[in-house]
Amino acid sequence: MTRQYYDDFSKLPLAKMAQAMTDMTFNYNETKVPTSHYKKQLGKGFEELIEANLSVSLVSTIFNTLQALQKESPKLFYQALLCLDTSVKPSNITASQYQAMEFTWSQFELNKQKHILDKSYVQMFNQVEENGLSYYLDNQETQNDDFS
Repeated sequence: MTRQYYDDFSKLPLAKMAQAMTDMTFNYNETKVPTSHYKKQLGKGFEELIEANLSVSLVSTIFNTLQALQKESPKLFYQALLCLDTSVKPSNITASQYQAMEFTWSQFELNKQKHILDKSYVQMFNQVEENGLSYYLDNQETQNDDFS
């Protein structure tokens, strides 16, 4: 089996490994990332990495549960979210709250909205995912300056 770059790379000390990663990144579209960034990332404790993976795992579990509930009964799912947003406890719901909840569902169903969440939050997610958080925040500051 032929020897690969990874074989030597994996044996490098932290500082040299970070520099090698900086060099590899630059070789891709001449992107400059400081060596200190990679050094910091490589120096993170195992617990920090596990914490992020655990968080994603929990989000996945909650997502799967919510998705199943939404498929089972879109109306009840929406009404439960409405109760969360309005701080109405289903166990103490009044007749007027129930009427408001039913009417709100009927209007939501009538309009056949694509997203349950407010459109501005979906747009925010898409912009940050596509362009990165720094770009999004800089763009928000620029827009706020334009309105001042």
